[in-house]
Amino acid sequence: MAGDSHRLGSQSESIAEAIFLIIVIIMIGGPAAGMLLTAATMVSGVITKSVYQVESTRNLAEEVFESSQRIRDLERKLAASELELTTLRRESRDTNNLRGLLGLKQKLTRKTIAAEVIARNPDNWFEQVVLDKGLEDGVSKGSAVITREGVVGQVVSVDKNASVVRLITDPEQKLGVLIKRIGLPGIIAGNGQQLAVMDYIPVGTSVDVGDKIVCFGKGGVFPENHPVGTVKSISRDVDGASMKIDVALSENCYDLNQVLVLPPMAQK
Repeated sequence: MAGDSHRLGSQSESIAEAIFLIIVIIMIGGPAAGMLLTAATMVSGVITKSVYQVESTRNLAEEVFESSQRIRDLERKLAASELELTTLRRESRDTNNLRGLLGLKQKLTRKTIAAEVIARNPDNWFEQVVLDKGLEDGVSKGSAVITREGVVGQVVSVDKNASVVRLITDPEQKLGVLIKRIGLPGIIAGNGQQLAVMDYIPVGTSVDVGDKIVCFGKGGVFPENHPVGTVKSISRDVDGASMKIDVALSENCYDLNQVLVLPPMAQK
């Protein structure tokens, strides 16, 4: 009996030890298994995220490329449209200029010759232009050159099929004018810019900024009362004995196309 009791006790202890060991393994292994599971989950998440990011980056690159292509196509279309618009505007302006010159031609009672500016004189780029009309067309030296907007200049040399015009912006070009509002005559000269200067105005003259300046027109060259410009500023001369007027010219002499040439009245 005693031997059976001893064996039973040993078995009980063995079972208890086995159960204890299983509990310890479960206690130890449980967290480890959880950690392994967590680690696996993290690695899987990183891999999935990386794959997603690579795919997203590739899609974004494709979208950027497609957008760049669309932008370039739109830029080309815009450039073509702007060129077409510029051409249409130029043609419209030329048409309006021609209509204006035709109207001016009909109003004038003297001979006129329509001409186009074909070049600028390389020796005096800013103050001379070349016209496509010459002696065969009736142009002569000394002819006035005008547009609907105002005075352009005067022919200084001419050959068979072309002529050279000295612009009103040239300091060597003098022109008799009239301050229209007060009827005061004077002479203007160019200053190399889009301005002219009128000197020796008596101090106290009631000239105002904005007053119209027109051709005096008594010499038989330039038409009487044709626009020249407007008073831009008034100042005293250095000696203080007279005033000087800066005149803003009516015609832009640096952007000319069509003009009218008027031979002197003696050759009418």
